[in-house]
Amino acid sequence: MGVGAGLLSLPTDIILPFADGEYKFALLLPQQIELEKTCGYIDAAGNQRRKGAIELYADLIAGVAVIEGEVVCNPHLGRASAFDCREVIRLGLIGGGKGEVNGAEVNVSAIRAKSLVETYVDTAPIVERWTLALAILRAAVEGYDPPKKAAPAKAPAAKPPRKPRSA
Repeated sequence: MGVGAGLLSLPTDIILPFADGEYKFALLLPQQIELEKTCGYIDAAGNQRRKGAIELYADLIAGVAVIEGEVVCNPHLGRASAFDCREVIRLGLIGGGKGEVNGAEVNVSAIRAKSLVETYVDTAPIVERWTLALAILRAAVEGYDPPKKAAPAKAPAAKPPRKPRSA
C-alpha cells in the first residue's frame, strides 16, 4: 500500500495574513531538510544532531491549547525556541514563493523572505511568532483543509407581475 493510499491528501501549504499582505507558506522537502539542519543541536558528545520535523512540531505544539475556539499559548509549558519559530516562518515563505500585497501578486525569494522576517518577525512578540510558526508547520505535518467558500447566493425569484385590481 502506497503513501496516502485510500486517504484524502490535504494540501500542505497555507495562505495567511502576514506582514504587509497575505502570503503562501509551504515547507516542501528542500525547506524541511534545511529546517532540520538549522534547528539541530549539539549533543552531549559534541556531535551535530538534526532536529527532525516531527520533533520540531512536537516542540512547537507543546504549551498550546485551543480553549473555547481561542488559541492559548502557555510559555511555561512551551518548548519552541525563538530561532526555531523564525526559521519555520522564513523557510515557509521561501517554499510558498508568493504573496499578495495591496491586491498585487508578489514573488517571495530567499532574499525577500529574509527581509520580511527581519522586518516583521524579529520585532514581534514571541507568542505571535510561535503561533504563526505552528500554523505553518502544522499544515506541513498534518495538512490543511482550507475553509470552503460559500456558494454565491441565488438571486431572489422574480415575483409574478401583479394583476390590476378591479373596482
